Amino acid sequence: MKNEKLKSFGPQSFRFRLQKGLTHPNFAKQNSDGFIALITILIILGAVLLISLGISQRSFGEIQMSLQKSQSSQAFYLANLCAEDALMKLKEDSNYLGNETITIGEESCQILPIEGQWTVKVSANFQNQIRKIKIVISQVNPKMIIGSWQEVPDF
Repeated sequence: MKNEKLKSFGPQSFRFRLQKGLTHPNFAKQNSDGFIALITILIILGAVLLISLGISQRSFGEIQMSLQKSQSSQAFYLANLCAEDALMKLKEDSNYLGNETITIGEESCQILPIEGQWTVKVSANFQNQIRKIKIVISQVNPKMIIGSWQEVPDF
């Protein structure tokens, strides 16, 4: 009895079962089911990949916009700093002409020539983000009176 069980597990028995399985009527159905499952998994993986790429691209765009906003803010602060400097110099000397570049760290801003009575224009460029401010002063001494202080797109 023991020998009969051992014979059923021999190499010939394995070949017979393999051949029998290949010719079994359900073999085509089992292959078809596996093929459908494989195609379904590939389609799902493709959709997940497309969604992931879309999210990555959107995230990259958001990062770029955030960086530009930060750089633009830095340019705005730099322009305001130059404007304050120009006003202090104008307060000290009412004949101040402007027309100078101020360097702060690695960045710089320009105080353009003072126009008319007292119109101060400054421009700051921080990593290709340009901000411009125009200040109209109606009186310098004894007390400085600012008529308008506005950011402008161009002079």
